[in-house]
Order: sequence, then structure tokens, then C-alpha cells
Amino acid sequence: SHPDLLLGQIVGSSQTYQLRTAPLELLPRVVQDAGWTTAKIGKWHLAPRIQTQHPNACGWQHYAGALTNVQGFGESYTSYTKVVNGVGTLTTGRYITTDETDDAIACVQAGIDLISVSYHAPHQPWHVPPAHLHSIADTTGDRDKVRAMLQACDRELGRLVRVALSSGYTILVFADNGTAAGIGGQKGTVLDGGVIVPFFAVGPGIAPGVEDGLVSVVDLYDTTLDLFGIDASSATRGPHSSSLVPALQGRPLERRFGYAERFQGLGQDPRTSTGWWDRAVRGTRFKLRSHRTATSLEITLHDMLADPDESV
Repeated sequence: SHPDLLLGQIVGSSQTYQLRTAPLELLPRVVQDAGWTTAKIGKWHLAPRIQTQHPNACGWQHYAGALTNVQGFGESYTSYTKVVNGVGTLTTGRYITTDETDDAIACVQAGIDLISVSYHAPHQPWHVPPAHLHSIADTTGDRDKVRAMLQACDRELGRLVRVALSSGYTILVFADNGTAAGIGGQKGTVLDGGVIVPFFAVGPGIAPGVEDGLVSVVDLYDTTLDLFGIDASSATRGPHSSSLVPALQGRPLERRFGYAERFQGLGQDPRTSTGWWDRAVRGTRFKLRSHRTATSLEITLHDMLADPDESV
């Protein structure tokens, strides 16, 4: 009933949050309105598990997956509530990484035009995947379990990529954030170790090579519209996005800087909130970081070529 809002309630808390999107247009809606079909597979994590209709309400014609992390509530990678177009069912004995791959392959085989797949792996709870999906001999420690989970995800992703490529799809693969702090990473920060992630693209007409220019996850909006031949000039369609199609074709990118932020208080405007607010803007060499709390503001400038650890 409120297409301009992403509404939710934090489980276990009376606090509510509202991620306002209007007047911006949600990507799957734009693609759907242009006559293409859409599907979302896997982790959603934009609303609590009780809001099973949320992915479809946001414009995905088909959704299948576990809405949130399979952590807590007695869930695991082999026991979780799977939602298919608003209806949740307890799924047991089926490894979620394999299930997500099978669902994605089914969408490819059905000829759905835009398919977004979000794997849960590798995310807590750390565990040992099915033996046929990894080759890590010693899985005693958490980092070893994560390596095995990542290898399992990589193998299943490879199975999906082979089917998609044979059907002529363009495939963009990226991670959502840096490695968790508990296993040596900087997730949750605006340090490069928290915001720089792997990203690769394969498909028809994509030139082999490495792009050294700046790329942001928000660029996937204009890139998707560009690939589908949909007009992205409207101010309500990805105003901060820049198409990566030129780079995929071996031409220079236009982006001059990348921006990242993290702030306290879901749904609160960090400009007016009294909580902390971390921001960073990065060019090809220099990075400016800002850390604000209720009582202080610290601003630092880093030379990322001379000081990649951002320690000086």
C-alpha cells in the first residue's frame, strides 16, 4: 500500500525503520514497466522475516529465498524458512547455497530477463559445507570453515554461470562488503577493507581485461538499464549511478570518486541524528574520512598509494 516506502520492524525491538525511496524509482519496477520479466533469488535482508511479501512489493515478479540471515531462530544452512512469492515454508535437509543455485538456474531456463541472486554464503553461522562442494582438509577453525563455505559457493556459482552463459546472459558478480572482523576483516567500517569487494563481469561482447577505474555498487542501476536499452536520463532513475557498459566494452569510465557511509540508527537521517556517522570519499589516490559522534568530529586524509592501510 506504500510503494514509495520500504517499511519494516526490527525483530525483538519496538523500533521501526522506514527507508524512503520516493521519488526514486526502484530498479526492478523500471525494468518490469519496460516489458521485461524479473526475479529475485536468495537473501533479501531489507525487511524482517515477517514481511514475506516485501520482495514482490518492491517490484520483483518472482521471489524465492530466505528473507534474512539463517542465524538464530533455530535456523541454519540446512534448516530455514524459505519464502516463495509471499508464502514461507520450513525447508530442512537441503543446503541453502545449492537451493539458491537451483532456483536461479530454473529462472534462467524459464527465460526470465533480469535475475538477481544473493547467496547467503559465506556468512555466519560458520560451518562445514557438504563434502562434495569443497576440498578444505582441515576445517577446525572459523577461517577454515569460511574458506570451505566460500569454495562451496564458488562451485555452485560456477554451475549457475555455465548455464547462464550458454543462454546468452550477461553476468555481473560482486560481494556486498568486506570480510567480517571476527575472521580478520574490516566489515562495518568505511576502511578500504570494509568497502572494496571483488567484482567481475562475463557475457556476450564483454572485453577481457582489468578495469582500474573507480566503480561503485550504485553503478549497477544504470548499467542494468543500459544493458536492457532502457532510458536512464530521468532524475528519478539512479541519479548517482554511472553505467559500466563502456568499461565492459573496453572504454574508459566516467566515475571520478567513490562514496561510502555507515551511520547509527536505521531509518534516521544521519545529517540530523545525534548518533555516529562514518563517511569516506575516495579518488584513485587519496581518501577523505570523516567520523562524527554526538560530541566530536574527526576528519583524516590518506594517501592510499603510500599508505594502503590508512594508518597515517
